[in-house]
Amino acid sequence: MNWLTQLLDRLLCWIPRIQLISPDESGIRVTLGKRIRFTSSGWYIYWPLIQEMTIIPITPQVVDLRAQSVLTKDGVDMCFGGAIMYRIREAQNAILKVQDYDRSLQTLALGIISRYVGNVESLKELEILSIETAVLDGIKKDARGWGLEIMRVYITDLGRAKNIRLLTDQPITGVGVYESLNTGN
Repeated sequence: MNWLTQLLDRLLCWIPRIQLISPDESGIRVTLGKRIRFTSSGWYIYWPLIQEMTIIPITPQVVDLRAQSVLTKDGVDMCFGGAIMYRIREAQNAILKVQDYDRSLQTLALGIISRYVGNVESLKELEILSIETAVLDGIKKDARGWGLEIMRVYITDLGRAKNIRLLTDQPITGVGVYESLNTGN
């Protein structure tokens, strides 16, 4: 039965398709793997045999930054979490110039936070507004050309942390780790 599905897919490739792009979307149409054309909102006809349509949302989006532990210059463990608000300005660049813009933004922001906090001399110098400004400026600089407009950076979690790192070749399970930490085994 699988062969019938494959045959039907091959036959449908010869038929042109209609694609609607909503006002909150944008994208590109690639013809023969070479010619790239920007597509804004509207109706489009494309031939699946020789063309590919990629559509992404362009409305403002917020990506969450996972909590990250960072060591300051004076040896204090800190934990940071946050969020980045952005929107797609140029769909062509967002699709073609960066692999996964959400994940890339997260990694880039966490790296900038780590570098910023690592250069802070003492906890008294840490202010949420200055961290947000530094991260915003750093992301705008490093993500230039990705087709994104970085609107805001939010620090949602800031506090002291205690890092415990286990170096073992054994698989880690939640209960076993907890028990061995409490019993000293």
